[in-house]
Amino acid sequence: MLRVKTVLFLLLVRGKMIKKHFIRKSQAMMEMAILGTVVLMAFGALVTYIAKLNGDQYQLMQAFRKALKHSHDDNKIVAYGTWDDRRQADVSRPIVGKKTTSSGAGYVMWAIPSVEDQGEDPEKTLYMGINALGGRFGMPIEYDLGEQQPSGGIAPSYVTIIGEGVSVQANGGRASTSRSAGVGEVMIYEIGEQTTRVQARGHGR
Repeated sequence: MLRVKTVLFLLLVRGKMIKKHFIRKSQAMMEMAILGTVVLMAFGALVTYIAKLNGDQYQLMQAFRKALKHSHDDNKIVAYGTWDDRRQADVSRPIVGKKTTSSGAGYVMWAIPSVEDQGEDPEKTLYMGINALGGRFGMPIEYDLGEQQPSGGIAPSYVTIIGEGVSVQANGGRASTSRSAGVGEVMIYEIGEQTTRVQARGHGR
């Protein structure tokens, strides 16, 4: 009888130890899961910030290059503005992404022969490149605004339609899921108070 009680006591103690072990292990796994999520979100924010800086720098250099080319070709003072409005990858919505914008401006005077000594002002013109065909590094959709100098910059408006879905398939006792999403968007750009341009885009997978 004493042996039975001893065995039962040892089993009870061992059960409590095992229970404490599993509780500690479960708590550690939960803490690791929370920490992993926080680290992933911080890494995603860092990558997005670096991509934004890179996009801003690229648009600034692109605006200067375009202004220089048009000023050389037209023999005028050229102001060139760029606006890149794209969807980049997002940790929380990887397929849909999130909207990011980058912009730049360039101003170049090219007057050959010089008109300064003739009492004339060189001609001026303004170009605006909005988004790029074929991706960020493609050819911008360019608008020649002539001599008008719009005030207030670009005021964009968006009409966005987003569709997302998750499907579950069962095959041979195993379940698998697939996710699909699509985005359709119409962008309306008011350049100053005189010019309005409309673009549209869509993507999905």
